Amino acid sequence: MIASASTFSSDEIPIVDFSGYRTDLPALAQEIKEVCATWGFLYLKNHGLPQGSIDRMFDINKTFFKTTPKQEKFSTPWNSVVNAGYDANTGTEGYFNEHGAKEKVSAVDEKEVFVIRKQGSYQQPMPPSLMKFNPEIQGFMAEVHEKIAVPLLSCLGVGLGLSKDHLPVLHQHASPSMTTLRLIHYPALPSTEEAPIRLASHTDQGVITILFQNQIAGLQVRPPKYTGPIKDDEKWLDAPVIPGAVLINIGETMSFFSGGLMKSTLHRVARSPLAEDQGKDRFSMAYFCHPNMDTLLEVLQGLEGKKGVQAREAPISCVTGRKVRTVKDWIEHRHSMGRLEKAK
Repeated sequence: MIASASTFSSDEIPIVDFSGYRTDLPALAQEIKEVCATWGFLYLKNHGLPQGSIDRMFDINKTFFKTTPKQEKFSTPWNSVVNAGYDANTGTEGYFNEHGAKEKVSAVDEKEVFVIRKQGSYQQPMPPSLMKFNPEIQGFMAEVHEKIAVPLLSCLGVGLGLSKDHLPVLHQHASPSMTTLRLIHYPALPSTEEAPIRLASHTDQGVITILFQNQIAGLQVRPPKYTGPIKDDEKWLDAPVIPGAVLINIGETMSFFSGGLMKSTLHRVARSPLAEDQGKDRFSMAYFCHPNMDTLLEVLQGLEGKKGVQAREAPISCVTGRKVRTVKDWIEHRHSMGRLEKAK
């Protein structure tokens, strides 16, 4: 029996049993739709992705960041237009703090990421120390897409009253897209560092984000009871590391697609609240699922005119100077706010 989202605690990120996809898709889709409309965040358990695959990727993640010389890492720097490469300047995009937050972010944090595009979408240069793992990385991305992203997209579509295949057709792994896997490393902070926040509050750009946390906590989510600009006295929820579960959140593209029915929720990264985590490096991985490159950034066909659906106005791109039309335009614009790279 699948619980109604209304039975979830208002002070804990909901946990959803994804095994219902095989036994009762309509009920599971309704549950996920309700959670995504209120929380925009949920844990998925029984998602079908082998733990061995996840553990192997964390081995690659740690090996790259801990053993690769800085000069080699910086040989393929992140570019905001293609959204790929190595970045040690995370959290400086223009959309951070746009919701009124006055968070004190650590000035000595040496957090770093490497963003990997999906094969067939971009001929991406990589440092040799990472390129040798790229076949495994691409295999992992394909596995995440097939076993988690596609069934979840089916649930989101059915929950919105669309067909099971509506969203998966727009997210074909073989088609070029802005889909990425982001390898993330937060080195241990010095004991003298008092700033509580490591990555400022923000929402994600895509349709769904699939986050893999490894042992060390740190992610915080803004509870649904808070709306509007962020206030100083708000208490955010820590997102614990739950063995065997992945953390899902809705991105801004899905908010456009659903006419606001799906909520893109603010979140941030802080120091782990657990004493045993202090002085340790934190590694995580995020799979940012984006639609086929030329998909229009508009309300999905079949949702127009439905109750609660409100079309969202697309912005003017800071890259092209024209109104954003496609999801490619949107991602280029969003990542270039504040750190504009020359458009190719």
